[in-house]
Amino acid sequence: MKEILIFDLKGRLAHFRKYFTNSSSLSYTFPPRTVISGLVAGLLGYERDSYYEKLSDSHCKIALALKTPVRKMMQTMNYRNSNKKFSIEDLLSDNPDIEPAQIPLEIICPVDDSEISYRIYISCASIHEKLKNRLEQKLFVYPAYLGITEFLGEIEFISEGTVNEIPFDKPVNLNSVCRKSAIVDRGLKFEDITAQYLLEKMPADFSGKREVTRYEEYLFEKNGKAIVAALKEPAYQVSYQGKTENIMFM
Repeated sequence: MKEILIFDLKGRLAHFRKYFTNSSSLSYTFPPRTVISGLVAGLLGYERDSYYEKLSDSHCKIALALKTPVRKMMQTMNYRNSNKKFSIEDLLSDNPDIEPAQIPLEIICPVDDSEISYRIYISCASIHEKLKNRLEQKLFVYPAYLGITEFLGEIEFISEGTVNEIPFDKPVNLNSVCRKSAIVDRGLKFEDITAQYLLEKMPADFSGKREVTRYEEYLFEKNGKAIVAALKEPAYQVSYQGKTENIMFM
């Protein structure tokens, strides 16, 4: 039995840039594991590039669940080319020497609710107490945001809980996103005919040199419904506030 921290990341809009996107900024539906570890590092005040080993998968287990249905929309953003040296006044004015650039940006939006909500589960002994104290007191070194700094986020601490391994001898109802590699061949169960399953490939771990060491494909239900699947590795049951949820670590 291990301890785990549960908190929600909320916001009105989000953009988690896909690693292969170019002139059009496409977005993942939910934050990759690397983004979540960076978020946690920011909350705790770690310097850039200093936390990759400490929060790597071998030391820190992270899971994520969609708590609200989401949709995507494209908006064209007006940017200013600020590679040259210009004053703030120049950037805010109509200086003809500053060329504008219009870039399509894919934005994650809520469907019905007023905000997006992702539930994050993190089990990491080395930072457990420090992170718990900051979550409880809402005292963060750097503010939370949903992918880009223009989309500020809110952190809501849910609870501290315990996590136990679930035997994988029969199909499991998963409340979190699930790695495709953890599902047996033809193991996905289509018990809910209204479920809309999607698959996204994203980076899952960094080396100390900021090189991606692992990519994963993640299966999720776009409206936040449970995934029913036969697995070839253990899932985990999280117990908190008198209830249980089943998760798969990213």
